[in-house]
Amino acid sequence: DRRLEKYRQGEADPELEMLLFQYGRYLLAASSRRPGLPANLQGLWNDSNRPPWHSDYHSNINVQMNYWPAEPANLAECALPFFDLVMAMREPSRAATRAAFGNVRGWTARTSHNIFGGHGWKWNVPSSAWYALHFWEHFAFGLDTNFLREIAWPMTREVCEFWFDRLKALPDGTLVVPDGWSPEHGPVEDGVAHDQQIVWELFTVALHMSRLLDEDRAFRARLQEMRDRLDRPRVGRWGQLQEWRVDRDDPNDRHRHTSHLFALYPGSWISPDTTPEWAHAARVSLEARGTTGDSRREWVWAWRCALWARLREGERAYEMVRNLLIYNTLPNLLGNHPPMQLDGNYGITAAICEMLVQSRWPLGEDFDAAEWDLLPALPAAWAEGACRGIRLRGGGTLSCEWRDGRPVRAEVE
Repeated sequence: DRRLEKYRQGEADPELEMLLFQYGRYLLAASSRRPGLPANLQGLWNDSNRPPWHSDYHSNINVQMNYWPAEPANLAECALPFFDLVMAMREPSRAATRAAFGNVRGWTARTSHNIFGGHGWKWNVPSSAWYALHFWEHFAFGLDTNFLREIAWPMTREVCEFWFDRLKALPDGTLVVPDGWSPEHGPVEDGVAHDQQIVWELFTVALHMSRLLDEDRAFRARLQEMRDRLDRPRVGRWGQLQEWRVDRDDPNDRHRHTSHLFALYPGSWISPDTTPEWAHAARVSLEARGTTGDSRREWVWAWRCALWARLREGERAYEMVRNLLIYNTLPNLLGNHPPMQLDGNYGITAAICEMLVQSRWPLGEDFDAAEWDLLPALPAAWAEGACRGIRLRGGGTLSCEWRDGRPVRAEVE
């Protein structure tokens, strides 16, 4: 608590920042191990029979952020309880989905759900698609082909079928997600950026899975055709990445969510290398959201740290680490939304991994080699340091040492 107070007064404490990183790993290891349940909003530290948001699972970013560090921060086994819950909730979710959306295949979930498959609050229609992306990530980092074939592919294929039945064709043939919502912001309407980006990512990883397993070429052809017809990101009147198809974004909006930047992180559709115009627009949008008012939430700092890291803005990413400790961390280092919840603790661990190394699969059909960027968002405050054990897509584990902001030793095993 005394170190945290000195930090808030401007004193440098890189070991406190390192402790925050390791603390996120500890919290996930403590909250998510078989045969237990997955990590919820308060982990194992809920102290109330009437906790905020019922100490449940929120599908519009919270439970996903809990598991962002599982693969890169070398805690892959901690993701397994989350996969167990998703697989178990499919049957009750199918019934709830058909009751809400009619005669559709597959399933999705509401924003809030519990361990019995019960759903609460409003529908978060792309939630199951986002869940499927975590199954792909587990394979992409670990290369467990049995997991891919027996668990990840069947689950992902079923979710794709929901979108085959759900997407809406505009007069020009463009496909949009109908009646979507940009959590937790704005109206319900067609073609919201958040939804479009998640469905694009779902279809992309499903194409990867199908090619790797050499499964169902007819299904794969339909995936490709429908993905290529999805409405694409748009750049608005003040250079921003539009949150909706209508160019209504307010440059003075300080909303906590940056749902329309999903394609930058945790998605892969937008990057400075492959889509520089969209990446610049994402930067404009992120800058406009600011760091005051509604944007001061523990989980917001973590997401924005990862977003700035993907833009290779090390100083801005580091500012998010500092602000989490300054504004939204309790004396015991638990995150404070407020009230207390833990997704920011997990998320900042994943975001720091993104600052140190970024890994990705190529977007084409060549799966022989993943791509890795060392120290893409290293701030001046961390000009000298080392890391070990960070996992990479493609199956590698990184150990790295750097001085003056440049790597002097790197090993991938």
